[in-house]
Amino acid sequence: MGDSDEIKAARRDLGRRLAQLRKAADHTQHSFARLVQYARSSVANTETGHQYPDRAFWARCDAILQTGGVLAEEYDRIAERARQQRRRSAVQSIGTGPWPVAVIHTRPDVGSDDDGSVLWEHEGSIDARRLTLKSCNDNDARLTYLEDEVGRAIADNERFTPAVLVARMRPLRIYVDQLMGGRQHPPQRVRLYSVAAYMSGLLGALALDLGAFRVAHAYAAEAFDLADAAHQPDLQAWARATQSLIAYYTGDYHDALAYAQDGLRRAGTGPHSIRLTINGKARALARLGDRYGVDKAVDYAFNSLSECPSSSQVSASLALGAYCQARTAANAATAYLALGCGTDVTTHLVTAIDAFDAAALRGPQALSRLDLATAYLRADNPEPEQASALALEALTLTADQRYESVNQRARQFLATARPFAQQPQLRQVAELLCDRIRIGVRTPPALPSPS
Repeated sequence: MGDSDEIKAARRDLGRRLAQLRKAADHTQHSFARLVQYARSSVANTETGHQYPDRAFWARCDAILQTGGVLAEEYDRIAERARQQRRRSAVQSIGTGPWPVAVIHTRPDVGSDDDGSVLWEHEGSIDARRLTLKSCNDNDARLTYLEDEVGRAIADNERFTPAVLVARMRPLRIYVDQLMGGRQHPPQRVRLYSVAAYMSGLLGALALDLGAFRVAHAYAAEAFDLADAAHQPDLQAWARATQSLIAYYTGDYHDALAYAQDGLRRAGTGPHSIRLTINGKARALARLGDRYGVDKAVDYAFNSLSECPSSSQVSASLALGAYCQARTAANAATAYLALGCGTDVTTHLVTAIDAFDAAALRGPQALSRLDLATAYLRADNPEPEQASALALEALTLTADQRYESVNQRARQFLATARPFAQQPQLRQVAELLCDRIRIGVRTPPALPSPS
């Protein structure tokens, strides 16, 4: 059997292996064709060895069938054997062609060594390799589309429910993963990795909103790894800010601080330094009881606002640029609230609540109201009625967007409200929170009478 027959047999074997793996995964040719974005007839012809798709196809098959890359690896081995065969054929054609060998040796583009062996590759092999270099499975139009989708989804965060955004982003993230199994030029590869990093980071934040903490951590870690692989410090800083956010709401305050500090090292004086400082570092330090560190972080964040102004009145929660004045003030208030500094809380929230109301962002509206409500309870002259009204308003605003962050902040409010358990409105807050978290027992969280 000649080399060409061996190559054909190897391709047929690869097709049969695909058929076996597809059947083991309980896919029909029709269903599998939709997943790999090929016609059913193409899948059928590939499995019988009558068609031989490019590497991107086999990489998509590996991703869908979760094979660990065995199909693409076998494709690479067959491709290398085919290249070696073409090179041998090219050398033989030079030695046995219509030209006298002596004439070939005098040509500057075919030279030989002293022993008569050919020094150069055949020009056909070089041309084939050059065409391969110029080919890729992505183009600028597709990458621009994906980048636009990411930007739009980040802007829509807090305007749509987390479930709606997850439904939009998950198919795109899978699609990007399939593209990553193909071939791209280095600049396109960086753009593709960056898109994947932003998508994973956003999905991590959405998982946090829905209370899926393990999934949130996994997505956020993937976002940073992709940013790191792309060698993009600004993107690394953005991913670290998202990891810090998730660690904060899962109660891992030391981790939240560590992620924020590492992100700041990567961000330098760039736009992400504000978010990392105020949303990550200041709030984590407050939970760890470091008043001096919080003061320093808050001062730095506000001083940086003049150097890195936000492009909008209210920046996105996962801002691709600088944090705005309102979000900086709201996060400063949360930090000071954790330290028990009521005056600083109300001062910062005056600015934040007006901006969030104007932007009609329900999540920030609710969080800032709950912070203010808690501050009213901790004042020298507590105002439980006004505090209860603010808490009810916060939970009503987010009735169809049940963010985990709002649920946590509401629980903190109720814990502070225990000395005022006689207030009827506090019972309403507890009942609303009970409904939001969908606990099995329909009785509201306890509000014990003050001792």
